[in-house]
Amino acid sequence: MAENRLTHAEDKVHTPRARSIREVVFGVNDGLVSITGIIVGVTSSRMSSHQIIISGLAAVIAAAVSMGLGQYLSTVAQNEYFLAERGREYREVAEIPHEERAEVEQIFRRQGFNSDETKTLTARITADPDRWVDFMMKEELGILLDSLDNPWTSSVVMALAVIAGSIPPILPYLLIPNAQLAEIWAIISAIVVAFGLGVLKAKVAKSLWWRSGTQFLLVTAAAVVIGVIGGDLLGRAFG
Repeated sequence: MAENRLTHAEDKVHTPRARSIREVVFGVNDGLVSITGIIVGVTSSRMSSHQIIISGLAAVIAAAVSMGLGQYLSTVAQNEYFLAERGREYREVAEIPHEERAEVEQIFRRQGFNSDETKTLTARITADPDRWVDFMMKEELGILLDSLDNPWTSSVVMALAVIAGSIPPILPYLLIPNAQLAEIWAIISAIVVAFGLGVLKAKVAKSLWWRSGTQFLLVTAAAVVIGVIGGDLLGRAFG
C-alpha cells in the first residue's frame, strides 16, 4: 500500500506542456491585442493603407523580437534558479542530513502515511543522495529538473505565437484596399479570434468557456477603443 501511494505521488509530474500552452496563449493574445490596438489607432489617425500596413508590420516585427528575447531571458533565469536550488539541496543533504531527513518524514506524514510507512519510505528515499535531492526538489519546492525548458525553443514558440496573433488584424488590410472597410474587418477578426482563444484557454484550464472567452474579448475590445481614441487624437493633433 505504501509503495503504491509513493508511486502515485512520484507520477504527479508537472510537465512543461502546461507552460508551453500558457506561452502560446500569452503570445497569441499579446500579438492580437497589441497589433489590433496599433493598427486601429493608425487607421483612426487617417493614414493611408500603405502607411498602415508598414506600421503594422513594423509593430509585428518589434513585438515578436521583444517577446521572443524576453522569453529567452526569463527561461534562462528560471533554469539558473532551478539549478541553484538543486545545488543548495545537495549541500543541505550533505551538511545537515538529520534536518533534511526530518523534512522528508514530515512530507510523508502530510500525505497520510502512518509511522511505520513513513520510516520505511524515508529510508528508501534517503538511501540515495540523487533520489533524495530529486524528492526534495519536487515535494518541497515543486521543481522537476526533467522539465527544464529550452530557452531557444521557448523563445521561438513565443515569437511565432506573437506573429500568429498579429495575423487577424493585419490580414484585412492586405486584402482590402479601403482602409476604413479593412478596419471594420480587422476589428471583427480580432474579436472573434480573441473569444476563440479564451475558449481554448478554458478547455485547457477546465474553466467556464464563456467567462474565459468574454475576458479575452473585453481585453481586445479595450485595445480597440484605446486605439481609436488615441489614433483620432493624434490625427487631430498632427494633422
